[in-house]
Amino acid sequence: MKLLNSFYQVSGEVLTHRFDATSYLLNCGKFAILIDCGTPEGFDKLIENIKKCGVEPRNIKYIFGTHGHYDHIGAAYLFKEKYGSEVFLHENDVKRVEDGDDIKTTAGLLYGKSFTPFKVDRVLKKNKIFNFESINIEVIHTPGHTPGSVCYVLNVSDLKVLIAGDTLYGGFSTKIDSNEEDWKKSLDCLCERKFDLMVVGHSNPILLGDVEDRLKDARASFAHYYNPWFKTFKDKYKY
Repeated sequence: MKLLNSFYQVSGEVLTHRFDATSYLLNCGKFAILIDCGTPEGFDKLIENIKKCGVEPRNIKYIFGTHGHYDHIGAAYLFKEKYGSEVFLHENDVKRVEDGDDIKTTAGLLYGKSFTPFKVDRVLKKNKIFNFESINIEVIHTPGHTPGSVCYVLNVSDLKVLIAGDTLYGGFSTKIDSNEEDWKKSLDCLCERKFDLMVVGHSNPILLGDVEDRLKDARASFAHYYNPWFKTFKDKYKY
Protein backbone atom coordinates (compact mmCIF):
# COMPACT_ATOMS: atom_id res chain seq x y z
CA MET A 1 0.00 0.00 0.00
CA LYS A 2 1.39 3.39 -1.01
CA LEU A 3 2.09 5.74 1.90
CA LEU A 4 4.16 8.43 0.15
CA ASN A 5 5.87 8.85 -3.20
CA SER A 6 8.22 5.85 -3.60
CA PHE A 7 7.35 4.61 -0.09
CA TYR A 8 5.04 1.64 0.51
CA GLN A 9 4.03 -0.74 3.29
CA VAL A 10 4.21 -4.24 1.84
CA SER A 11 3.87 -6.59 4.80
CA GLY A 12 2.19 -6.88 8.16
CA GLU A 13 -0.52 -8.93 9.82
CA VAL A 14 -3.28 -7.72 7.46
CA LEU A 15 -1.12 -7.63 4.32
CA THR A 16 0.84 -10.88 4.37
CA HIS A 17 0.72 -13.23 7.39
CA ARG A 18 -0.25 -13.00 11.04
CA PHE A 19 3.39 -13.59 12.06
CA ASP A 20 4.72 -10.67 10.04
CA ALA A 21 5.87 -7.33 11.33
CA THR A 22 5.53 -4.34 9.03
CA SER A 23 7.91 -4.08 6.08
CA TYR A 24 8.46 -0.99 3.96
CA LEU A 25 9.49 -0.70 0.33
CA LEU A 26 11.55 2.20 -1.01
CA ASN A 27 11.61 2.53 -4.78
CA CYS A 28 14.90 4.22 -5.61
CA GLY A 29 14.47 3.97 -9.38
CA LYS A 30 17.15 1.57 -10.62
CA PHE A 31 16.85 -0.55 -7.48
CA ALA A 32 14.68 -0.90 -4.39
CA ILE A 33 15.17 -1.26 -0.64
CA LEU A 34 13.20 -3.10 2.02
CA ILE A 35 13.08 -2.03 5.65
CA ASP A 36 12.50 -5.42 7.32
CA CYS A 37 11.06 -8.32 5.31
CA GLY A 38 8.82 -10.41 7.56
CA THR A 39 8.77 -14.20 7.90
CA PRO A 40 9.00 -17.09 5.44
CA GLU A 41 5.28 -17.70 6.03
CA GLY A 42 4.44 -14.34 4.48
CA PHE A 43 7.11 -14.36 1.77
CA ASP A 44 4.94 -15.28 -1.24
CA LYS A 45 2.34 -12.65 -0.41
CA LEU A 46 5.10 -10.11 0.21
CA ILE A 47 6.47 -10.75 -3.28
CA GLU A 48 2.98 -10.22 -4.73
CA ASN A 49 2.69 -6.91 -2.90
CA ILE A 50 6.11 -5.76 -4.09
CA LYS A 51 5.11 -6.46 -7.69
CA LYS A 52 1.86 -4.52 -7.20
CA CYS A 53 4.00 -1.51 -6.29
CA GLY A 54 5.68 -1.70 -9.70
CA VAL A 55 8.93 -3.20 -8.42
CA GLU A 56 10.43 -6.49 -9.58
CA PRO A 57 11.66 -8.56 -6.61
CA ARG A 58 15.01 -9.12 -8.33
CA ASN A 59 15.59 -5.37 -7.95
CA ILE A 60 15.49 -5.55 -4.14
CA LYS A 61 19.12 -4.66 -3.64
CA TYR A 62 19.22 -4.02 0.10
CA ILE A 63 17.31 -5.10 3.20
CA PHE A 64 17.73 -2.90 6.26
CA GLY A 65 16.72 -4.78 9.41
CA THR A 66 15.41 -2.93 12.44
CA HIS A 67 16.54 -5.83 14.66
CA GLY A 68 17.25 -9.55 14.60
CA HIS A 69 13.82 -11.06 15.20
CA TYR A 70 11.96 -13.66 13.16
CA ASP A 71 8.90 -11.51 12.48
CA HIS A 72 11.10 -8.73 11.08
CA ILE A 73 13.88 -10.47 9.14
CA GLY A 74 13.06 -14.17 9.17
CA ALA A 75 12.61 -14.15 5.38
CA ALA A 76 15.94 -12.44 4.68
CA TYR A 77 17.60 -15.71 3.70
CA LEU A 78 15.03 -16.17 0.92
CA PHE A 79 15.80 -12.75 -0.56
CA LYS A 80 19.51 -13.54 -0.40
CA GLU A 81 19.06 -16.94 -2.08
CA LYS A 82 16.60 -15.87 -4.78
CA TYR A 83 17.63 -12.30 -5.55
CA GLY A 84 21.08 -11.75 -4.05
CA SER A 85 19.82 -9.02 -1.72
CA GLU A 86 22.29 -7.66 0.83
CA VAL A 87 21.25 -7.44 4.47
CA PHE A 88 22.13 -4.58 6.82
CA LEU A 89 21.88 -5.24 10.57
CA HIS A 90 23.42 -3.74 13.68
CA GLU A 91 26.47 -5.58 15.00
CA ASN A 92 24.82 -6.33 18.35
CA ASP A 93 22.14 -8.48 16.69
CA VAL A 94 24.33 -10.18 14.09
CA LYS A 95 25.27 -13.24 16.14
CA ARG A 96 21.69 -14.32 16.83
CA VAL A 97 20.75 -14.40 13.13
CA GLU A 98 24.02 -15.90 11.89
CA ASP A 99 23.80 -18.61 14.58
CA GLY A 100 20.10 -19.22 13.95
CA ASP A 101 19.30 -18.84 17.66
CA ASP A 102 15.63 -19.85 17.93
CA ILE A 103 15.17 -18.11 21.29
CA LYS A 104 16.96 -14.81 20.77
CA THR A 105 15.44 -14.43 17.29
CA THR A 106 12.02 -15.32 18.82
CA ALA A 107 11.41 -17.92 16.08
CA GLY A 108 11.04 -20.77 18.56
CA LEU A 109 10.17 -18.62 21.57
CA LEU A 110 7.07 -16.99 20.08
CA TYR A 111 6.20 -18.77 16.84
CA GLY A 112 7.20 -22.42 17.21
CA LYS A 113 9.47 -22.14 14.17
CA SER A 114 13.16 -22.59 13.39
CA PHE A 115 15.21 -19.59 12.32
CA THR A 116 17.14 -20.16 9.10
CA PRO A 117 20.52 -18.47 9.64
CA PHE A 118 22.00 -16.14 7.06
CA LYS A 119 25.12 -14.03 6.63
CA VAL A 120 24.78 -10.33 7.38
CA ASP A 121 26.42 -8.47 4.49
CA ARG A 122 26.65 -4.97 5.95
CA VAL A 123 27.23 -4.66 9.69
CA LEU A 124 25.97 -1.41 11.19
CA LYS A 125 28.27 -0.18 13.94
CA LYS A 126 27.27 3.41 14.57
CA ASN A 127 24.77 6.05 13.57
CA LYS A 128 25.19 6.76 9.89
CA ILE A 129 23.44 8.28 6.87
CA PHE A 130 23.16 6.37 3.59
CA ASN A 131 22.40 8.29 0.40
CA PHE A 132 20.41 6.43 -2.28
CA GLU A 133 19.24 8.39 -5.32
CA SER A 134 16.55 10.76 -3.98
CA ILE A 135 16.19 9.00 -0.61
CA ASN A 136 18.43 9.28 2.45
CA ILE A 137 18.37 6.71 5.25
CA GLU A 138 19.69 7.71 8.67
CA VAL A 139 20.51 4.93 11.13
CA ILE A 140 19.87 5.58 14.84
CA HIS A 141 21.02 2.86 17.23
CA THR A 142 18.20 2.41 19.78
CA PRO A 143 19.07 -0.57 21.99
CA GLY A 144 16.56 -1.82 24.53
CA HIS A 145 14.14 -4.22 22.88
CA THR A 146 17.27 -5.98 21.61
CA PRO A 147 20.91 -4.87 21.87
CA GLY A 148 21.03 -4.20 18.13
CA SER A 149 17.69 -2.48 17.65
CA VAL A 150 17.80 0.53 15.35
CA CYS A 151 15.40 3.12 14.00
CA TYR A 152 15.65 4.56 10.52
CA VAL A 153 14.87 8.11 9.45
CA LEU A 154 13.93 8.56 5.81
CA ASN A 155 13.82 11.80 3.89
CA VAL A 156 10.85 11.19 1.60
CA SER A 157 8.90 13.93 -0.21
CA ASP A 158 10.72 16.53 1.91
CA LEU A 159 9.43 14.85 5.08
CA LYS A 160 11.34 13.17 7.89
CA VAL A 161 9.77 9.76 8.43
CA LEU A 162 10.76 7.74 11.52
CA ILE A 163 10.66 3.97 11.08
CA ALA A 164 10.54 2.99 14.72
CA GLY A 165 10.50 -0.81 14.44
CA ASP A 166 9.90 -2.31 17.89
CA THR A 167 11.68 0.50 19.73
CA LEU A 168 8.12 1.71 20.27
CA TYR A 169 5.68 -0.81 21.75
CA GLY A 170 7.97 -3.85 21.45
CA GLY A 171 8.00 -6.48 24.17
CA PHE A 172 10.53 -6.75 27.00
CA SER A 173 12.21 -10.00 28.01
CA THR A 174 15.61 -10.99 29.32
CA LYS A 175 15.31 -14.05 27.05
CA ILE A 176 15.88 -11.76 24.06
CA ASP A 177 18.42 -9.58 25.91
CA SER A 178 16.09 -6.63 26.47
CA ASN A 179 17.62 -3.94 28.66
CA GLU A 180 15.60 -1.42 30.65
CA GLU A 181 18.16 1.34 31.03
CA ASP A 182 19.26 1.16 27.40
CA TRP A 183 15.67 1.32 26.23
CA LYS A 184 14.89 4.38 28.34
CA LYS A 185 17.94 6.17 26.95
CA SER A 186 16.91 5.26 23.40
CA LEU A 187 13.44 6.69 23.93
CA ASP A 188 14.94 9.82 25.47
CA CYS A 189 17.11 10.20 22.37
CA LEU A 190 14.11 9.93 20.06
CA CYS A 191 12.12 12.40 22.16
CA GLU A 192 14.84 14.99 21.57
CA ARG A 193 14.46 14.71 17.79
CA LYS A 194 11.85 16.17 15.46
CA PHE A 195 10.04 13.97 12.93
CA ASP A 196 7.17 14.73 10.58
CA LEU A 197 5.72 11.23 10.38
CA MET A 198 6.24 7.81 11.94
CA VAL A 199 5.53 4.15 11.29
CA VAL A 200 5.94 1.35 13.83
CA GLY A 201 6.79 -2.34 13.73
CA HIS A 202 3.28 -3.75 14.10
CA SER A 203 0.35 -1.86 12.59
CA ASN A 204 -2.06 -1.57 9.72
CA PRO A 205 -0.85 0.59 6.81
CA ILE A 206 -0.82 4.07 8.32
CA LEU A 207 1.40 7.12 8.69
CA LEU A 208 1.29 8.59 12.19
CA GLY A 209 1.46 12.37 12.37
CA ASP A 210 1.43 12.93 16.14
CA VAL A 211 4.99 11.67 16.51
CA GLU A 212 6.12 13.88 19.38
CA ASP A 213 3.09 12.99 21.52
CA ARG A 214 3.43 9.27 20.82
CA LEU A 215 7.13 9.24 21.66
CA LYS A 216 6.56 11.09 24.93
CA ASP A 217 3.66 8.83 25.82
CA ALA A 218 5.72 5.72 25.09
CA ARG A 219 8.50 7.00 27.32
CA ALA A 220 6.11 7.93 30.14
CA SER A 221 4.24 4.60 30.05
CA PHE A 222 7.35 2.45 29.65
CA ALA A 223 7.06 0.91 33.15
CA HIS A 224 3.81 -0.85 32.21
CA TYR A 225 5.87 -3.60 30.56
CA TYR A 226 7.13 -4.64 34.00
CA ASN A 227 3.79 -5.38 35.65
CA PRO A 228 3.85 -9.19 36.07
CA TRP A 229 0.04 -9.22 36.38
CA PHE A 230 -0.35 -7.65 32.93
CA LYS A 231 -1.48 -11.05 31.70
CA THR A 232 -3.04 -10.03 28.41
CA PHE A 233 0.31 -8.87 27.07
CA LYS A 234 2.30 -11.74 28.52
CA ASP A 235 -0.14 -14.45 27.42
CA LYS A 236 -0.29 -13.12 23.87
CA TYR A 237 3.43 -12.67 23.36
CA LYS A 238 4.75 -15.44 25.67
CA TYR A 239 7.47 -13.23 27.16
